[in-house]
Amino acid sequence: MTPAEMARYVRVEVDRTVQTLNAKAQSRARRAVNELRNSAITTLSKDGTGRRYGRHIASAPGQTPAPDTGNLRMRWRQFVFAEPNSGGVKIIVRIKSDVKYSQFLEKGTRKMAARPFKQKIKNDAMPKINALYANL
Repeated sequence: MTPAEMARYVRVEVDRTVQTLNAKAQSRARRAVNELRNSAITTLSKDGTGRRYGRHIASAPGQTPAPDTGNLRMRWRQFVFAEPNSGGVKIIVRIKSDVKYSQFLEKGTRKMAARPFKQKIKNDAMPKINALYANL
């Protein structure tokens, strides 16, 4: 085999390996976004320790929002993006709440202290997502 033939053979094998890894990474992205959603449900299912309003016990400032109607906990859209990146693929997974008041809970308002939950969801999901991609 000549050096040129060997170089072509190696290039074909490298391309085949890259395509296989890209396909595996993209298939795991769906599971990764599900981990984010599962973490959102778990994180936002914890009862509050703040003031009581009838049957509802609110969250205290700084805690994750306590469930009341369940809308924040259950209404999430999932996104998976795959962008070409230096011969490979860059995978981006994210979830977004469909509840309009989620930003007010996350950041607070003039009349209400923040009830942050986004970073807690990420912190819960990231070890599971990293494990999905560890043996790629």
